[in-house]
Amino acid sequence: MNPLTVVPVSLMLILLGSLTFKRINTPVLGHQHALQGKARSIALAGIFLTLAYLLLLPPVYMGVELLMPLTNGTDLISKYFALVAVAFLGGHLSVAYGSPLARRWTVGAPGAAMLGIVATALLGTLLATDAPNPSPQLLDYASQPSVRLNTWLVLAYVAYIVFPLIRPACEDSRKNPLRVGRLASGLIAAGFALSLMRAFTYPVELGATGDVTYLFMIVSYVSTAFVVIGLALFAYARKNRTPQTELRSALSID
Repeated sequence: MNPLTVVPVSLMLILLGSLTFKRINTPVLGHQHALQGKARSIALAGIFLTLAYLLLLPPVYMGVELLMPLTNGTDLISKYFALVAVAFLGGHLSVAYGSPLARRWTVGAPGAAMLGIVATALLGTLLATDAPNPSPQLLDYASQPSVRLNTWLVLAYVAYIVFPLIRPACEDSRKNPLRVGRLASGLIAAGFALSLMRAFTYPVELGATGDVTYLFMIVSYVSTAFVVIGLALFAYARKNRTPQTELRSALSID
């Protein structure tokens, strides 16, 4: 799998874990499900991420390209869907950890401004790319500086979203009264930290050759695994009827 493919796949896996996190935490009433109430944001994130991934499948990509006024506009739309989904996910997790600061920087005014800046920059880098033929994720033109910047912008936005969530997760990894809660938050914080590292080491990744390039792929996979396992541990604790008061803010979303 190409390193660029790791981005949508990783985000989908994180989303699935957080959706379980929310659904398990929802009060058990017959009429409630993942599309109701405050869980609607995480459900929308799931929809956007799914669309972003589907658009990158070659048959779908080529079909949608026929409707696009701009060559490889499908890749741009896919990335836009991914950005919006990550914003929803960041807002959801900031509420889960009870962090108004993280919520402001992910889905508040600064978050909206950053989303607009990155979206505009993605359009600019696509226009600056010499890409006469459709290419999912612009893989055929990966050596062009504009495409490299385009890819880094997505990684950087993910890093921007997870950065304010690292501290709340670290604090919960020390203060949560349950051992499983501390472990879960520690894994989530570590996963987010790895996402930051992937964004900041991207220039090194561009200069890597041979098997070294796969190390960066492994970083993304490990990051995803840590976050999903951490969320799954919270879900496990809730499934075993651990009182919500004991789980504290890490499972208090509503």
